[in-house]
Amino acid sequence: MSRIQATLLRLRDAVKGLPVIGRPIIALGRFTYVGGGSAVTTLSGLARLPSAAWRFRREWTSENHGVGRAPSGRQVVMLAVADMRIDPRVEREARALAAAGYEVVVIWTDPLPASAEPPPVDWGPGVSFRSLRQSAGTFSQQYPGFLGAVLLDVALEYRPFAFHGHDLDTALVALTAARRTGAHAVCDFHEWYSENVTWVPLSRTYRPHSRLRKAGYRWLERLCFRYASALVTVCDSIADAMAREMGNGRPRIAVIRNIPDQASRPSRTYSSLKEQFGLSDERFALLWQGGVGPSRMIEPVVEALAYAPTCTLIIRGPEIETYGPGYAAIAARIGAADRLILASAVPSRDVVAAARGADAGIWTLPNLCRNFTYALPNKIFEYLASGLPVLAAHYPEAKRLVEHYQVGLCFDPYDPRSIAAAINQLSEDRPQRDRLAANTSEALARLDAAAEWRKLVTLYDGLARPDRSGADPNPLDALVAAR
Repeated sequence: MSRIQATLLRLRDAVKGLPVIGRPIIALGRFTYVGGGSAVTTLSGLARLPSAAWRFRREWTSENHGVGRAPSGRQVVMLAVADMRIDPRVEREARALAAAGYEVVVIWTDPLPASAEPPPVDWGPGVSFRSLRQSAGTFSQQYPGFLGAVLLDVALEYRPFAFHGHDLDTALVALTAARRTGAHAVCDFHEWYSENVTWVPLSRTYRPHSRLRKAGYRWLERLCFRYASALVTVCDSIADAMAREMGNGRPRIAVIRNIPDQASRPSRTYSSLKEQFGLSDERFALLWQGGVGPSRMIEPVVEALAYAPTCTLIIRGPEIETYGPGYAAIAARIGAADRLILASAVPSRDVVAAARGADAGIWTLPNLCRNFTYALPNKIFEYLASGLPVLAAHYPEAKRLVEHYQVGLCFDPYDPRSIAAAINQLSEDRPQRDRLAANTSEALARLDAAAEWRKLVTLYDGLARPDRSGADPNPLDALVAAR
């Protein structure tokens, strides 16, 4: 028997207990990257997958489980495969729990090499960090993307009240660690993984997940619905659809929207956006602030500059050094090179202060999957907190918020002329722009950011007294009572 055949047999045995993802993995007989789209054969990755799959398979082939059976203390261990320097949702949740008296430990995989020696992350009293090497998070790039054996080993060094898994790639680790220790497991869906997209290197485009990839994510999402002490997500559309399609009668997922905390202070003082970039008051300054790259649909926004001659577009976000030249090439092609400004990202706690002084903020995504069309991102709330009218793609959640609170306009994300029409409407109608900007304060008061993040505290307080009779605790009872 060859070494490769032996590896495949080990893989078959390891994932036998995970029927949804096991058979497709065996059929592939290869290692795939979550961010890579088509399968990339890598024997070293294939060799690591069976052992990780075996560890988790042993935990979830039995009906008995210990999640939430013996929580103790007030420590919350958060798990994240993300850069904590630029992840506002994790920061806001950690700060909210710490302010309520919980001791929060954030275990995260630092994407920067150890030699970089970046400044430490500081979220104030009650929040501590344990950063792991970049290699500890590579499991999230390897199909199925959630077998984080190294992260699990570190998590098991703690005996907390709860493990809080941020995004689906840490959910299985949170559930397994909670099962082993008796702690609660809170699974926080920042996105809807099974309804997301896959990067295809050959065409350099994104496409909806294949049936295989979607099946793997759906298996874990159902596991979360079955065993997690509590589930959290970012908007009503995702919460309703997930509950309808895999809830099995479970109470509705808690929705905690990404509303910035108005009391948060930036790391430094910022001048107005126009002053930052030397723009005159006559220029209409349109800001894109946040993630950039092929999945963000920024290209039509740049192309819209051809039809919006009074507009200067500022794109500011992480990886602008990588993707900025592509945007600059579009602007040069349409004769708007002097009306595009590319700027590096600011720390997550600074985004609201750094955006003030623009004339509007813009958000869009391609219509490729429900995770995109149901999105209600940080960016929209951050623009409102900066006092900016919002130009948003006409998807359900964003359109509902913009129109309900009368804080902006919507457009067709695929049509540069539609985007330009929205830009020109605000640029040419100053009274309307001022009215929409004035409405942002009322909208934020009605949205009540402080109350939004207290929902998480209420949810955790509802987990504090699990039902010792043997029935699973219902953490949403406290949320319902608080409303």
